[in-house]
Amino acid sequence: MYNPSLRQIPRRQTAEVLPTQQEPSILVWLESTGRLKPRDPVEVIPDEADSEELSDLMGDGDADDDYDMGVDDED
Repeated sequence: MYNPSLRQIPRRQTAEVLPTQQEPSILVWLESTGRLKPRDPVEVIPDEADSEELSDLMGDGDADDDYDMGVDDED
């Protein structure tokens, strides 16, 4: 079977240097062919419900003070 990609080189012979490929990168190719589309700007609107939900999860800042009061401190 003939396969030009395969070749036999003696073990003691130094290897040939592979030539560099002059192909452009995929990004350069996309830009040059007009296939690279710019992103549409997206306006980010902060969601107030998310910040309220986080505040509810975090709780009050003085919640730990409630546990410091003793049962007999009713005055």
